[in-house]
Amino acid sequence: MGKKIIFSVMMAAVLLMTSCSGDEKILNIGDKLKHDDFYYSVQKVLKTPDFVGKKSEGTFYVVMFKVQNDAGSGEHEWSRSTLYVVDENGKEYENKLELQKEYSRINYEEYKEIYKTAAGGSDSAVVVFEVPNSVKQPYIKYRGGNSGIGEIFSGNAVKNSKVKLF
Repeated sequence: MGKKIIFSVMMAAVLLMTSCSGDEKILNIGDKLKHDDFYYSVQKVLKTPDFVGKKSEGTFYVVMFKVQNDAGSGEHEWSRSTLYVVDENGKEYENKLELQKEYSRINYEEYKEIYKTAAGGSDSAVVVFEVPNSVKQPYIKYRGGNSGIGEIFSGNAVKNSKVKLF
């Protein structure tokens, strides 16, 4: 009985330390971010003042995002809202749904709200953000890494990572 209590206390301490740890990590375009058996990566970024016939009040960031599922079984469910942009002051910018739908329409692609990436497979999506020109240091951040044993042991890698867009 005493061994079980000691083991439980040690596991609780390890979980507490790892869940609180994890310095911020700056990634570059093309770098993979591991979350459990999944890898997230920003493959390419296009900065443009207009996109699919729409003029930006700042700059459009057109991001090619890839999810790779290296799990032995099971699918990984995700959406474009997994990504968001944050600036140097912490202000957040969400993706532009209507521009992504128009991009899919123009390119004869099926627009998906939800992706279910099969084990051993990968999926990609174009995600578009509009960011004011006054923003000098935009980053992509990821949602969805705040729970699960894999994220705890990775030091909250998803929550603490961002991709440099400048």
